[in-house]
Amino acid sequence: MLNILLNTPWWAYLILVLLCYSGIKALSPTREGKFSFLLTTLAFICLSLYSLTTLTLEPTLLIACWLVAAILGALMAQVIFSRNGVVLDDPETGLILPGSIKPLIIYLILFAVDYYFGYQNDAHPERAATLEMLLIKASTLGFFSGFFSGRGFKYYRTLLALQAQPSKGGPQRNALGLK
Repeated sequence: MLNILLNTPWWAYLILVLLCYSGIKALSPTREGKFSFLLTTLAFICLSLYSLTTLTLEPTLLIACWLVAAILGALMAQVIFSRNGVVLDDPETGLILPGSIKPLIIYLILFAVDYYFGYQNDAHPERAATLEMLLIKASTLGFFSGFFSGRGFKYYRTLLALQAQPSKGGPQRNALGLK
């Protein structure tokens, strides 16, 4: 185990620190704008599809697994992320999301999964190249892509719904439109 940690590249630890920082920062209320939702969604889809291009064995099956997992991830995000406590920011161009431990947990899971696949590629390349492992990797890529896309889509819809409600001069509204 110590050998694995010692042979991990330094930049992997940097990524872990950045993910932990972002997750800890999300414990308190944060502001996110519509471009943030759309950019995060686009980035995860592009990175996921790029990673999928490296999986050359049975591309049709891998893409099918990716799509099914992406749909499941998007549905999971709809369930996990709540609109409760979400309000418009002052210029009404973004949302203020309540603090939550969910992002920290999700970032750590994402890092652990990616670390596992990187370890498998380096330590056991013959096992990492099997169809079963490639299907698991494609499904994982699809799930996280769908998950972050589903989160972004949900909050983007919430932003549009809150912006469409008349509120000038009144108290802040939550995502259900209640004052």
